[in-house]
This record gives sequence, structure tokens and C-alpha cells, in this order.
Amino acid sequence: MPRKRRKAIASTVTPDIPYPKVRVEWIDCVSDSGWANDKEFDRMKLAKPVNEGWLYSKDKNSIKLFASYDKEDDGSFSFGDRTMIPRQWVKKIQKI
Repeated sequence: MPRKRRKAIASTVTPDIPYPKVRVEWIDCVSDSGWANDKEFDRMKLAKPVNEGWLYSKDKNSIKLFASYDKEDDGSFSFGDRTMIPRQWVKKIQKI
């Protein structure tokens, strides 16, 4: 049986926004207010979230991302779905 060719998906490049689109892999704390025995406690692991969006800023302490925006008539931006992550928690940043 012949293999099907995959269709290329057009990227959603937005040249009107001056921020790079990124994928961020990071670790996050986990908490639980319930009771647990020692075996359940030992199985507790850190969360490994992944965020995709535009990189607003990055410094030695944190990175700031947003996943939605609105461009105003005057050229300014409003940002939505904002996330701020401590740099020590970031494992990988990849441009997409």
C-alpha cells in the first residue's frame, strides 16, 4: 500500500507582532491538602507543564509569556493569557 503524503500546514506567522513565538517546558510545584500515607507521598512528583505563546520578556529572574493579544487601532497591544515563570523552573525554550 503506498504511503500517503502529508500536507504542509501553513504556519500562522504574524509579522505585525514584534514578539517571538516559543514553546516553554518547565517544572511546577504540586501541592495537595488531603491526607496521604508514606507510599502515596513518595509517589508525588513535580508537574512538567508546557506553554506555547509569544515571549514578552526574559531576564535573569523570570520569563513572561502571553497566548493571546489584541492590536489596537493606534498600534499598541493588549495581552491575554499571561504567564510568568521563574527562570530556575524553566527547562527549555524553543522558538516555533
